Amino acid sequence: MTPAKEDFLEEHVRAADILLGGLGFGEDAQVIEVTLEGERFFGRGKWADGEEFSFESEDEVTDLEKWAIEILGRKDQKKVVNE
Repeated sequence: MTPAKEDFLEEHVRAADILLGGLGFGEDAQVIEVTLEGERFFGRGKWADGEEFSFESEDEVTDLEKWAIEILGRKDQKKVVNE
């Protein structure tokens, strides 16, 4: 794996942890999609066993959460381009 890809994956993991960890989800939860609507974010995630769940921010989005959404959005864009 190239250093750039490792950095990208590390950022993605941190971004998911910022959003889901802040809402009380454990490390085995993953983000499927997330959208920013106004000052809140909404999304879908899944557990390691494949079961899906919905999540949303409880308060206005912080700058750190905006960064996380941007990082996760880059992943989604790359996924669409590569498929």
